[in-house]
Amino acid sequence: MKMSFQNGDDFAAFREELRQRLSAHAPRAIQKKSLRPAAVMILIMNRDGEAHVLLTKRTEKVGTHKGQMALPGGGYDDSDGDFLRTALRETEEEVGVHPSDIDVLGRFDDFISIAGFHVVSYIGVIPYPYEYTINRDEIEDYVEVPLSMFANREFGKVQQVEFEGHMYNVYHYYYKNFEIWGMTARILTDFAAKILNRCAGDTVDLIH
Repeated sequence: MKMSFQNGDDFAAFREELRQRLSAHAPRAIQKKSLRPAAVMILIMNRDGEAHVLLTKRTEKVGTHKGQMALPGGGYDDSDGDFLRTALRETEEEVGVHPSDIDVLGRFDDFISIAGFHVVSYIGVIPYPYEYTINRDEIEDYVEVPLSMFANREFGKVQQVEFEGHMYNVYHYYYKNFEIWGMTARILTDFAAKILNRCAGDTVDLIH
């Protein structure tokens, strides 16, 4: 998909094409009750004529993935009722993006984290610029990263790790002074391969 835009109409066409591709995609579902359920949002925006995605850097105060780059989201609460509500609630709590400002395009795949989470992912579009309200207890910093980096697999290095007898690729992307790897890199690499580029690629269900 073309991820640069001459005008708002181009971005609107991109957004609707993404919605259609997600509607046609059968999300990979995971049934493993021993894992803690969680959900994240891939928030896309038209920044300066190019598709970008919002990422956060977690503080050292949080329980897991301290100091790592992440997608907005978090653990499921029984009061949520469904995973989409989890993703929307956590996104508002972390970065202040109100659910009414998110055009939810659809659900992507489920993932397994070696930290013990079953992660459900959703895709949404937000206006740009957006006035974020950052929860400094959870979020140290944030950055809007070109989506093309993941579509083109512009990673700086790739490592192989073993988990439960299988080998998996762990991608490391570098943007400005941020290192994007593990769970976040895995989800975005798979999203780019399956939805943006429409190819199977090297996609797996394990992420850090």
